[in-house]
Amino acid sequence: MKRREFILSGVSVGFAFGVGCVGAGVPRAADDKPRLALIGAGVQGRLLLHQILGQNLIVKGVCDCDAVRREDRARIVDEYYASRGISAPKAVRWADFREVLADPDVDMVCVATPDHWHAYITIEAMRAGKDVYCEKPLTYSVEESKLVMAAQKKYDRVLQTGAMQRSGVEFRTACEIVRNGGIGKVRFVDANFGGPARPHRDYENPANAASEGAPNPDVDFDMWCGGAPLVKYSDRLAPRGVHKKYPSFWRNDDYFGLGMCGDWGAHHLDIAQWGLGLDDSGPVKIIRSNEPPSRDRFCGGRRQSGLQMVFADGCVLQHNPFSNWGTVFYGTDGIVAVNRGKFGVWLGKGVFPDAKLRSAIVDGSFDGMKCVAFWSPPKAKEGVPTPPMAACSSKSSLDACNKAIKEFDLKKAKTKLYRSLNHVADFVARCRDRGVTCSPASVGGRAAILCQLCNISYVHDAGFEWNPEKNEFANGTGDASWLMRPSYRNNWKVKI
Repeated sequence: MKRREFILSGVSVGFAFGVGCVGAGVPRAADDKPRLALIGAGVQGRLLLHQILGQNLIVKGVCDCDAVRREDRARIVDEYYASRGISAPKAVRWADFREVLADPDVDMVCVATPDHWHAYITIEAMRAGKDVYCEKPLTYSVEESKLVMAAQKKYDRVLQTGAMQRSGVEFRTACEIVRNGGIGKVRFVDANFGGPARPHRDYENPANAASEGAPNPDVDFDMWCGGAPLVKYSDRLAPRGVHKKYPSFWRNDDYFGLGMCGDWGAHHLDIAQWGLGLDDSGPVKIIRSNEPPSRDRFCGGRRQSGLQMVFADGCVLQHNPFSNWGTVFYGTDGIVAVNRGKFGVWLGKGVFPDAKLRSAIVDGSFDGMKCVAFWSPPKAKEGVPTPPMAACSSKSSLDACNKAIKEFDLKKAKTKLYRSLNHVADFVARCRDRGVTCSPASVGGRAAILCQLCNISYVHDAGFEWNPEKNEFANGTGDASWLMRPSYRNNWKVKI
């Protein structure tokens, strides 16, 4: 039996978003445990590494094109096993992910690189027989999304997209209420996150070009850029060494990311699809935003919110700026609002979401319906009194969820959604039983497509019709070239 088919025992399942635990102090051999390699060792990679180390597997090594980060994360692995008396070889330090994929001793990879690398490494890893955990958004372009979805079918590997909100009790509870008709027919959805990517610029602050662009011998920047254009080195794109900040510069750059449409949209649009039961579909129309163009000189005049997605049943999803809530469902019989550590449900005659209503549900003061459950920690501002909590406010988001579960009798509900308490543990468990993860390529790929359609509309200031079955423009609208990267450098073109 191959080790990747070895049935793992005792896979840790911790609290939502938590780290699984493993017994310490007892020496154990590494034999027969599957081996995982981390590819991409930035801040998110480090966070995932700590969760992965709590699973019943062996982290064989760390790959990153930055030597300092690579060494730091490998040190974490070595110290983790040594401190727990776990017998494991010294972690391998790889500079090139192709060496990881060529290693027959690696069974699984965790991909936490910048977004423009996701599809290529994920597909090549599956082609090499590896199971894959890849951060969200799963892909950079619609073309890549289609290829990754096809690749998982072709190579029959386990894949988990890092859309970890699907392993959060608040989000599952919210979506089960909606899917079971708890608020009637959903007519509107709010998805609240930041704006699109920005046109490329060499340095975050042009006035600091000398310091941002100072040579960095520790990073292979050509490899960092990959299939994207080879631009001038900037330590805002590839931050120097070990740091604790999530770099937003590359996420907001046209060449490397999708802006907040991809970064946070990958979370909140994903939950919208889950709640609407559209994991295998998508919108049929994108309505261009009528909000004023941005006056930020770096945004290229792109609008930052206001786009609408229309689904086949007439439901309209609107993209709004960041809010207290990530996703809000407005039904004919109520409202469900959800975010990390926040949860709210109101029942009553459906209302149209306007600015006044949206503001009222933030602090729980909305009284147009019966409040069933509510939890959103109030944030006091200097000189401004703390807003009042809803009369039905709970002690925590979990308490609010439990109230809603009881109110809607969800334990006996007809539609039960995938239950995962820890996204990484779910991936490892499915590698064991060869089942389907919480967020496979078919789910992560379509969520990424929503992010890409959102970004496309803002970048090209266009509305269009969409065929969610073929994932292409419909009725002569749009431009097919918008669905793919214009070109790939060297031999980095994504293909199967």
